[in-house]
Amino acid sequence: MFAVVKVGGRQYRVSPGDDFVVEKLNAEPGSSLQLPVLLWSDESGVKVGRPLVEGVTMPAQVVGDVKGDKIDVFRYQPKKRYRKKTGHRQTYTRIKIMGNGEATSSVATAVATAATTAETAQTAENQAQNEE
Repeated sequence: MFAVVKVGGRQYRVSPGDDFVVEKLNAEPGSSLQLPVLLWSDESGVKVGRPLVEGVTMPAQVVGDVKGDKIDVFRYQPKKRYRKKTGHRQTYTRIKIMGNGEATSSVATAVATAATTAETAQTAENQAQNEE
């Protein structure tokens, strides 16, 4: 089972138990988040949202803030005796996906129900067109 979620303007492919780093969020360590799902896939099939899968969110917990690798910036102008070296370390937020078997099955049930409802509506439209 996996899902594609949107966090901070970027998309990530996640599974239950994944631990990954996103751009810094204003959230306290230990707090929980509900991430919007763009695509959902499990053994019953794939559900693609337009733009989001309705009624489905991925539970996650903020582990804490971490710093990325240092980036060195060196400015240099030849023949002018100008050299300046600075650095930068970006701050990121580490997130752990909290979905487990129970949460996954309830979400999968919601997705299956939505798919069945859509198929039923489409079948009713097809029958109405055939009767005309």
